[in-house]
Amino acid sequence: MSSFMHKKNSFLHRLTSFTVVLLLALLLAACSDNNRVVVSDGAVSLPPIQVDTKGNIATANTITPAVTTTIAPTNTVATPTPVPTSIPQPTTSPLPSPLATPTPSGVAEVVDKDFELGLIKKSYDAINEHLYLEPDNVTILTAAIKELDSISGLTIETLDFSGTADQNWGKFSQVYNQTLDKLIADGWKYPKGDLGHRLSSVIAEAVGDGHTYFMNKDATTSRQNLLTGKNTSIGFGVITTSQDNKAYIIRVVGNGPADKAGIKAGDQLVAYDGKPLDAENWKIIRDAKENETHTFTISRSNQGQPLVIKVTKQRYNVPTVEYRLINGQIGYIAIRDFFTNVSSEVDRAMRELYAKGATAWVFDVRGNPGGVDFDQVAGRFLEGGQIMGYDSNRKDRSDVKISNEGVNGPNRGKPFTPQLPMAILIDENSASASEIVALVFRDFKLGPIIGQKSSGALGYSQSYPLGDGTSISITVREYESKGGQKVNRIGITPDVSVETTVSDLVAGRDPQLAAAIEQVEKSITAQKP
Repeated sequence: MSSFMHKKNSFLHRLTSFTVVLLLALLLAACSDNNRVVVSDGAVSLPPIQVDTKGNIATANTITPAVTTTIAPTNTVATPTPVPTSIPQPTTSPLPSPLATPTPSGVAEVVDKDFELGLIKKSYDAINEHLYLEPDNVTILTAAIKELDSISGLTIETLDFSGTADQNWGKFSQVYNQTLDKLIADGWKYPKGDLGHRLSSVIAEAVGDGHTYFMNKDATTSRQNLLTGKNTSIGFGVITTSQDNKAYIIRVVGNGPADKAGIKAGDQLVAYDGKPLDAENWKIIRDAKENETHTFTISRSNQGQPLVIKVTKQRYNVPTVEYRLINGQIGYIAIRDFFTNVSSEVDRAMRELYAKGATAWVFDVRGNPGGVDFDQVAGRFLEGGQIMGYDSNRKDRSDVKISNEGVNGPNRGKPFTPQLPMAILIDENSASASEIVALVFRDFKLGPIIGQKSSGALGYSQSYPLGDGTSISITVREYESKGGQKVNRIGITPDVSVETTVSDLVAGRDPQLAAAIEQVEKSITAQKP
C-alpha cells in the first residue's frame, strides 16, 4: 500500500519544444537487436552490452547503430497513456505529451454555441476551483479571446478581465456569444466539440503549468484504462520530432506496432502514406485511427534506399521497465513510466541483475514523464517511513514518506539489499515522479545525478471530465523536496552535466550513460580492499 492513504501520487509532464536542438540518449527502448525478452506485462529484459568510455555501445560484437535517442521531442505519435489514479482521482499521462491545440476534425456542421461554451466553462471552472495556486484569469481568458479571434477570422477587441472569476467569465461569454452569432448568421460551420476543445486546450496551456492540459477522448480513455493497472496505449508506438526541417523517429516502444514492423529509433520519416513529411506537417501521423494501417517511408543511415514499412495503429502494452547488464557488472534499469507496477518491476530487475553479477546500478529516467508510486520506488533503496518531501496546495501542506509496502515478491516490506553504488540519469524530459526519485538520490546521498537539467514539472494532477468524453488535467498539488525546496517550474541540475550531440546520435554513442558508468565504476573500485 502506498504511504498516501487518501491520495495516490500522480504526475504528468508536457514535453515542450526547444529552439536549440538537444539530442538526449534514452538507451534501450528500441535497440536494433531482436533478443529482448518480455519478462512480464511491465518488464523487458535486454541482452548484455559493452559501453566504452566514449559511450560507444557494442551488442554481440557490433556497434548498435540505433540507440533509442530523443531529439528534444515536441510531441508523441502514440496516444498519451495515463497512469492510474488515486482517491479522489488524481491521474497522470506518462507517455509524452498532452496533445497540442486540437485541429478541426470530423464533419463541419452548424455550431451549437451553448454546447461548445459549456465545454469551455467546465474547463475554466475546474481550473479556478482545483488548481494548486490562484489562477491568473486575465492571462487565461485573454488567451481564449485570441484563439477565438484566430478561429473566427474576426477582430475581437481585448477585454478588461480585472474582476472576479465570475465577472471575468461573464465578459468572456458575452463576447463569445456575440462572435458566434455573427459567424452562425454567415453560415459558418465547424466540427462538433472542436471549438470547445480548442479553447479549453488554450486556457489550460495559458495556466503555464506542465501538468495542466486538455485531453482528447483517446487520451482520456487510455487514462481511465490505466486506473485498473493496464499499461496500454493506442498508437504506432513511436515518438517523433523534427530537426532541420526533417522528421525523425526518436523512440520506438518495445514490442509496440512500429517495433514489430521494423522501425527503429533514429530513422528519418521521409513520407507518410506517400505524402512527404517535414517540420511543418509531420504531426499528421497522430490523426490516424485505431486499427488503420499506414505506410511509413523511412531513410536509415545504413541503408542505400528508403524503406517502405506498413504499420497498424493498435493498442499495445507499454513496458514500465527495461533492463540489462552492462560491461559484465553494471545493472542498467531504465524506468520508462511510473505505472502502478513500477516498484515491483524495478525490484524484479534488481534481483535478476544482481543474480547475474551486478555490483552497481545505473537508473535511467531520461524522457520519463512521471506517474505514480515514486514513494515505493524510493523504498527499493531506503527504509520506509522516512520523510522524502512534501506536497502542498492553496490550503495545506502534507508529509510525503518512503514506502516499502507496494512491491510484490520477496522484498515486500523492505528495501533491496545489499545497497550497491548507484547513479541516476536525467534529462530535460525527465519529469514529476522521475524528478522526485532524482531528488531522493540527492537528498539521501544515494549517488550522483548525471545528464541534463530536468523539466521542473513536480505536481500532482487530477483529471476532470468535460462531459463529452474529453477531460482536462489540472495540477492540484505541488511537490517540495525533503529540505523544503520547491523545484516545480525550476528543475533539477545534475551533479555531472553531460550533453549528447547530433554526432553522437549518428554514431550510436551515449556519453551520458558512459559518464554514469564511470561514476559507479569509481565507487566499485573504491570499495575494493
